Amino acid sequence: MACLMTTINNYPLRLRGTVVGFVDAMYGASAAIFAAIYAGSFVNGHDNGDEEKQNLKGFFLMCAIVIAVANLLAMFLLKLLPPDDEDVLTVNTVNVSAEGTLPKSNDLHAQQDKEIADDAILGDIGGFPILINLDFQYLFWIANIGGGVGLTYMNNVSTILESFNLDKDNGFLSTLTPVASCLARVVAGYVSDRLVHKVPRAVILLFWLALLAIMQFVSMFFLGSYPALVMNSIVIGASFGSIWCLAPTMISELFGTKNFGWNWGWMMLSTATGTVIYQRVFAAIYQFYIRPGDGLTCYGLKCYRWTFMMTAVTAVYSIILTIVLVQRINDAIKRKKSRSDSIGYGNTINGNKDPSPNI
Repeated sequence: MACLMTTINNYPLRLRGTVVGFVDAMYGASAAIFAAIYAGSFVNGHDNGDEEKQNLKGFFLMCAIVIAVANLLAMFLLKLLPPDDEDVLTVNTVNVSAEGTLPKSNDLHAQQDKEIADDAILGDIGGFPILINLDFQYLFWIANIGGGVGLTYMNNVSTILESFNLDKDNGFLSTLTPVASCLARVVAGYVSDRLVHKVPRAVILLFWLALLAIMQFVSMFFLGSYPALVMNSIVIGASFGSIWCLAPTMISELFGTKNFGWNWGWMMLSTATGTVIYQRVFAAIYQFYIRPGDGLTCYGLKCYRWTFMMTAVTAVYSIILTIVLVQRINDAIKRKKSRSDSIGYGNTINGNKDPSPNI
């Protein structure tokens, strides 16, 4: 949270999706990195049924040391940087260059950063009041569903493979999902920055939610197929990663950065709550279909079909929420543009040659 908040404030708005993507990518890659370290140094020949061979104490001690060192470094190295003199100069240049000369591209970028950073699309809202904001509620439940569905699959890859006697591929598929998630965060952030003036970030979010929903329907019928499991690991991991890149970027643009830490905390709580609910449903259905004599393991597609039916329906619901949110954001932008045009026209009538820019 601290890294994300500092990064958002230290980089210009036109790069926000990209820098959020890179920060989130490191967060997503950490699962694959620690999994690889565990597999290489702490397994000690452990297979199913030989749990005592693994060095869990050593692994958790290493995690504790790494976390402590990372937090200490953050305490001393994380800080907000003052604006570059060049950015300040170019903003001022734009403000006084109304005599007919066209500002340079960099000047326009700097001016655009200042304008939008000072005026959140839906208003600078945060804390508890944001919970009653309808637009935030749309994002809240989109994150609840998208994050919950994605994490539930990612947390149970090993269980699913065991149900289809594919335990030997556990390492590969368990690593593939966080890698796909990591790469998707960078790609989604960069692409959304490049297309933000043509395609809203919410539309890109809609694309990934649609892929997430499609894979839930595919899993209802073909989960036992190895190619389907590979596709699931890639698409669901990438969809989850994209949601975690686009959502904080949208939160900062829609509601400003002043209360970003608090607002993004609510979104993380939403994802965590969704994960707990989906996980409990997953476990209940899984245990219901365990046959006598199979111990604690459920075998076959029947163990998961109803779970994926539920996640498919809720994923479609998240798509509907996103479509409505896209329309509401577009309407808000049009209202702001209309007000800005009115102010600019009034300034021009009064003899001011530098009308307020559009948002």
